[in-house]
Amino acid sequence: MSDHDVFEAERIAIERMVAQGYRIYAVREHLEGAHVIWEHPDLPEEKQEQYVGTASGRKWFSHILIRQLQEQRGAGIA
Repeated sequence: MSDHDVFEAERIAIERMVAQGYRIYAVREHLEGAHVIWEHPDLPEEKQEQYVGTASGRKWFSHILIRQLQEQRGAGIA
């Protein structure tokens, strides 16, 4: 599979987690990629782990994390 195909699969998996209501709980970065830990607000004891290996995939979940943090900050101000 090409790097683009791998990224597309990672992007779809990330978007699926977001669509199901999961939020990024933690990220463990290493040289080969990152492990993203997802938590659902209704099921805080049930965490899902996802491996992201492409640079584009890492940028994509970073975008999701920044958006998530901006939403939290906005909710705290209101």
